[in-house]
Amino acid sequence: MTTSGVASGGSIAMQDAIAVNYLVLSYRITFVIGLGCVAVAKFLLPEFLQYGKTLLPSDGPHIKSRLRVIYCTVPKVWFAHFYYLSTTLSLVNVYLYYKSPIVWLVAFHSIRRLYETKVICKYSSSSRMNWSHYVVGIWFYTVLNIIIGLKHYERKVVYSLKPFSFLIFSLASWDQHNNHRTLSKLVKYSLPTEGLFRWVCCPHYFDEVLIYASLATYNLEFCWLLLWAFVNLSVSALENKKYYLVRFPKAQVPQYAIVPFIL
Repeated sequence: MTTSGVASGGSIAMQDAIAVNYLVLSYRITFVIGLGCVAVAKFLLPEFLQYGKTLLPSDGPHIKSRLRVIYCTVPKVWFAHFYYLSTTLSLVNVYLYYKSPIVWLVAFHSIRRLYETKVICKYSSSSRMNWSHYVVGIWFYTVLNIIIGLKHYERKVVYSLKPFSFLIFSLASWDQHNNHRTLSKLVKYSLPTEGLFRWVCCPHYFDEVLIYASLATYNLEFCWLLLWAFVNLSVSALENKKYYLVRFPKAQVPQYAIVPFIL
């Protein structure tokens, strides 16, 4: 190889490194902004955090016309769009990095959640979610697969299966599936009492956190995903607990919202 060829190759590698650094900085900024928005919504605009049974009506007299955009909703059944997207992107990662365990785990998780959303979960025509939930879901599953692809491109992912992490992933996936089946059998907006629902209001959210915790062992960059899942789902779990306490004042509502014996 000539000196000019080496210089050209070095220049391209440097440009690639700069592009990767900008991409990493960009999605990290979106996580910081997202976490900040969750904090603002929690204290100033709680309507952004509500969906399904916790969503307040958007056509009441308390809604000022100039604020109606805040209360705009979309069908909750659109949750399936998140998993159509994640399944497609994760299968691309499987094609590119088929020797890596984590791409298969994410693909499995995406396909399972798509199946549950389309077949097991029952969404009524009146079940809605704030438009911000839809936007955030599209963002999260896009960034999830970008991070996975990027870390494989950088060769910074563990390519051997981690037995303990796989065990946590498998148990959490199995429990989440069972929890979704439990929820699907309930009379609309009734209080679930089977399995971990006896101890926490939203064990399926706890399972989701465990799944991302197991993925974070393959590269610490995935801790961004874990942090987002924990914060976002904890807030949603607390909203669910608040709803249960109001809706079932005489029932034995679990003491914990998401994490047994902690939160």
